[in-house]
Amino acid sequence: MLISCRNIKKSFGDKVVLNGIDLDICRGDRIGLVGRNGAGKSTLADILTGSSTADAGTITSSRQRIKVGYLRQAEDARIFRDIIINEIGMSGELQRLTSHLGVTGFSDLQEEQLVQLSGGEKTKLALAAVWAAQPDLAILDEPTNHMDYQGVEYLIQELQRFPGAVVIISHDRFFLDKTVSRIAEIENGTITIYPGNYSDFRVTKQQLRESQWHLYQSQQKEQRKIDQAIEQLKTWSEKAHRESRRKGQGIKGGKEFFRKKAKKRDQAVKSQLKRLERMRQEQVERPTADPRVQFQVNFAAKGSRRVLEADSISKAYGEKILFTDSSFYINRGEKAGIFGANGCGKTTLVRIILGQEELDEGQLFVSCSAKIAYISQELPQREPESLRDIIRDWPTDQQKQIMQLLIALGLSYDRFQVALGQLSRGERMKIAMGLAIWGENDLLILDEPTNHLDVYSREALEESLLQYPGTILLISHDRYLLDRVCDHMLVFEQQQVKRVEGQLTDYLNRKREDKKADPVATSAEERLILETRISRVLSELSLLKPDRPEYAALDQEYQELLRQRSRLIREDHS
Repeated sequence: MLISCRNIKKSFGDKVVLNGIDLDICRGDRIGLVGRNGAGKSTLADILTGSSTADAGTITSSRQRIKVGYLRQAEDARIFRDIIINEIGMSGELQRLTSHLGVTGFSDLQEEQLVQLSGGEKTKLALAAVWAAQPDLAILDEPTNHMDYQGVEYLIQELQRFPGAVVIISHDRFFLDKTVSRIAEIENGTITIYPGNYSDFRVTKQQLRESQWHLYQSQQKEQRKIDQAIEQLKTWSEKAHRESRRKGQGIKGGKEFFRKKAKKRDQAVKSQLKRLERMRQEQVERPTADPRVQFQVNFAAKGSRRVLEADSISKAYGEKILFTDSSFYINRGEKAGIFGANGCGKTTLVRIILGQEELDEGQLFVSCSAKIAYISQELPQREPESLRDIIRDWPTDQQKQIMQLLIALGLSYDRFQVALGQLSRGERMKIAMGLAIWGENDLLILDEPTNHLDVYSREALEESLLQYPGTILLISHDRYLLDRVCDHMLVFEQQQVKRVEGQLTDYLNRKREDKKADPVATSAEERLILETRISRVLSELSLLKPDRPEYAALDQEYQELLRQRSRLIREDHS
């Protein structure tokens, strides 16, 4: 066992966040930590890593010193630089990991360039630093936020190879299904452990809820029977007392006989009352249903059939080509997902649609009648203003409408007066979504809308977007969300944006089948990738002296790539 937590408690002011948490973490564990926004998941992670202290409880370890790697939800570029220079020392292992995750040449990046990295690239860089440190325990807080498909697939593979223990705080259902063997749910300040992955947890919890509901209903039925019996006995007791006075008159010993009879009725009533009181003390609590959020989006249907149409569009930044000669369209009422690797240009395309950037070539038509609501993946940071401050000058009826909308989104009324900088990321995302979608809109553009949202809000978002009659452009790496909501895709592939019909999983399955059906093309693609990596490693080696610490690791990677290339050549000739 690496770490044992007993009776961990933590409060912030009057709010009790953790109330008696018990958790054991052993070597090789894969634990998914889940719960609603603000349930205390990140607070527990901070306590485990020593970033915060518990108000009460103990944390013991089987070793004198345990190395813990901590991936926070949002890392600052300067933190990346500190990790790389001071802790990792630009090791070859870090370069290997970042290369596999799709971030190359980071050693030459200046601090201002690190700031300009995409959200996915920042996450990959921070994640690579955690792995390169080779910790005994890795705590990953929302590691797939902003992460592209390739990065998630590689992270799943790395987790399978990693010998240490891992605690994953995530609302990504697909990722949890692929990586964890236990689910730890924090609810109302306490923790419950469930065996299996996320899907197993949902099934088990639903079964437990149904069993608890059945037991609760049975107890309520029994209590009603006892209540009725008590009322009947009280009626009989009152009648017995009246009869003892009336019938006992003129009969020797009669009064005492009927009085004893009345007392027996009283004892029966007391016995039933005690039984009812004992049952109420031991009864199963009424099970709470999963919180459901209603995303109420206003809609105004109007305008032409085509909402969006691109004709041979191209965009590049210097020598980096994002997309070229790309043509596609989006019809009114369609729900289209936007899918591609980190840094391929998805957010840039959105900025072009919004008129915030210009194309290099081609034309992009956006319906002039379309009213667009845009929800960015970037969250506000450290704002002193609260929601009340933001809407203070709005008309009263509009203030009421936006507050009703945010409550429907699952934001508690008491959070309206809290500074945005003090809210959880999930709460800030709900506010950003509420402010963006308020009003009548023809087109919703959502850039990673599920980042930082809890599972209940994600499921409610899916349901509401399915019912929404307008047009949707959805950038997301949440495969469950894309598969449920979108039946069209705009895919960034080979420096082009292509329209693909059907769900994302259908598209990915077709890609796999195409590779299996064309081994020559697959081999050629692997050869091309290998040659590119060999060229990169050689160029980096040429800039280093043999006595540099990263030289040996790069040389080892170079020799391994040569062996892989030789193997492919032999397979081609066999």
